[in-house]
Amino acid sequence: MPVFKGESVASGIALGPVYLQGFAEEDSYPRRIAADQVENELNGLRQALDRSRDQIQALKSKHGDTLKKKELRIFDVHIEYLQDPMFIDEIEKLVMNERYSVRAAIRKIVDDYDRIFQLVEDDYLRQRAGDFRDVATRVLRNLASPNGTGGETAQPADHYILAARKLTVNDLFKLDHDHVGGIVAEEGGISSHAGILARSMGIPTITGIRDLVGKVQNRDFVIIDAGTGEFHVDPDERLRAEYERAASKVRSTSSTKAVKNRPHATRDGAAIRIYASCGSTSEVELAELYGMDGIGLYRTELMFLVDSRLPSEDMLTHHYAEVAKRQGKDRPVAFRLLDVGGEAGLGNIPGEAERNPALGLRGIRSLLFDGKILRLQVRAILRASANSPGAAILVPFVTGISELQRVKAAVVEERLELRKQKIACAETIRIAPIIEVPAAAFMLHAFLNESSYVVVAVDDMQALLLASDRDNPRVRDYYATQHPAFFELIARMAREAKEHKKEIVLFGEAAADLSRLPFYLGVGIRAFSIAPVNADRLLDMCGKYTIDECRKIANRILEAPRSLDVQRLLLRYSRQ
Repeated sequence: MPVFKGESVASGIALGPVYLQGFAEEDSYPRRIAADQVENELNGLRQALDRSRDQIQALKSKHGDTLKKKELRIFDVHIEYLQDPMFIDEIEKLVMNERYSVRAAIRKIVDDYDRIFQLVEDDYLRQRAGDFRDVATRVLRNLASPNGTGGETAQPADHYILAARKLTVNDLFKLDHDHVGGIVAEEGGISSHAGILARSMGIPTITGIRDLVGKVQNRDFVIIDAGTGEFHVDPDERLRAEYERAASKVRSTSSTKAVKNRPHATRDGAAIRIYASCGSTSEVELAELYGMDGIGLYRTELMFLVDSRLPSEDMLTHHYAEVAKRQGKDRPVAFRLLDVGGEAGLGNIPGEAERNPALGLRGIRSLLFDGKILRLQVRAILRASANSPGAAILVPFVTGISELQRVKAAVVEERLELRKQKIACAETIRIAPIIEVPAAAFMLHAFLNESSYVVVAVDDMQALLLASDRDNPRVRDYYATQHPAFFELIARMAREAKEHKKEIVLFGEAAADLSRLPFYLGVGIRAFSIAPVNADRLLDMCGKYTIDECRKIANRILEAPRSLDVQRLLLRYSRQ
């Protein structure tokens, strides 16, 4: 009874025969074309783009009565991708100048974008590459199938579990809810549009199960436990019966919950601030729809990575101003300065491969190495925040106070320069460090004296504290360990922030970990910056506890001497 561990994208339990899809896609197309074929290729591209837009519009109309506004917005985002002049121009240049076939050009562009996104130490931006790939996949299928079917294949008429290479929006909207019980995929993440849709559709989904064709065959009986991320192949009768009972219980107790105007508070009324972590304007719209308290961290990497040239100050200003405008004057927005490794080769930063880029020239280190990009971003943020009193600049990967002070000095100097040029800019702006290096965490009091507040990148700090790479399967268990030192450090930081009467914001996937939430609340954390799709779950958990109950839980955890003891306590309290 093989069992494989993956990543839970949409919770729930599903059982049934498996159906493999997308593992034998036709790939025998010409890579290069003759000069007299260019016109036909470009005509085929335009027709495929038109068909793709028509299909998406039809899907939007079909699901308009069943999906919420935030899910329907995904259709508009995909149409925007299809109309993106940069995307289309790149394809046409490869076809006309280098004689690529359209299909080869699209695949090259997608591969290039994937490589770019892999340079970013940011899970969210890596997931955005999957959204772009969804659109490209639809176009490729329409190129392969000019009859307008989009290359879609027939699915089983009875109940089944879908096994796919990639979790894509395209495939999700082809699913028949009456037949598909769950999804297992090799690739695709929780923050992608496909992940959002899987959750909104209530389809139990897990990803990250590699080599599916080597693990299952069509019609094999499988079980998806999306609560634990487990994928069971050919289970025995006892396990099947146990999971069937659990699935029946879930179905009988499920209900639709209202998500609008929910109180951001604990059961006893203690206020909790739920900020959004975003990386694009479409994600900012999701934050608005979820009623979040502002943008706790806006990732600025995308504008620097979509083109080989640095973006202009005006381009950045326009983009940042759009983000700030959507938040208005009542909700804050915090822009994180560029956080990429030196291997990205931006500006005058040497694009050299580093032996350990996670501990190399990244974050504020790379920005201070050159200075040009730092000044460019500071000017753009100051200009974009002229009418946004709640704006902030976040400084990534700080180690010492001098780095924060140099950023503050750059802000003062660039503001003076903008005034001289009579360019409108923010007269005041908050500046905060992102604490992820343990050395910075242990001297938090010094950072609090120099900053408006602090943001803690929980995932990175845990990885550095435990010296374990969460993306390395050989040491992933070390990263996942509920080490007492991590909880001691969080409690210490919360105490120091309270003494200085300044806000501490937890950011990252671990900040949205429901099992840890009572501990965070118990030690005094009241602000979280999380992916918008996690907001409802976090508010649900907040509403189950009073602050006094959370304090007692936190004290028990801080008294636990071993990782195993901490893990048992977290598991016990999360099940209450």
